[in-house]
Amino acid sequence: MRLLSADAGHVRGEIPIEKGYLNAIGGTHGGWLSTLVDVGGSLAVASHGFNTTGVSTDLSVSFLAASGEGSTVVFDAQVLKMGRTLAYTRVDIFSNDKMIATGNHTKFVAKETSQGKATITE
Repeated sequence: MRLLSADAGHVRGEIPIEKGYLNAIGGTHGGWLSTLVDVGGSLAVASHGFNTTGVSTDLSVSFLAASGEGSTVVFDAQVLKMGRTLAYTRVDIFSNDKMIATGNHTKFVAKETSQGKATITE
């Protein structure tokens, strides 16, 4: 993974698709894309200055198009809302400038926000 940019609440990165990331028919595996939503959402939360990023309470992914070996996926992760106990994130995943997946990731962050590092947007 290579980070392209990181600002408070917004992280972008890219990852080349390798053979180990593929499903049985040669497309990027949905479980791998789901993991990218998890990691991307966590990185967006971490971009608020946290050493830890809480625990996941909800994760959903919609698969919109296929990608495969040799392509590079770009993810765009953002914190939609940082509350006192929950952080809501969205991660969009692109391949060849086409959105191939989008996901939402909610994290329980009460311990992290109690340390006073994040801007709460309630």
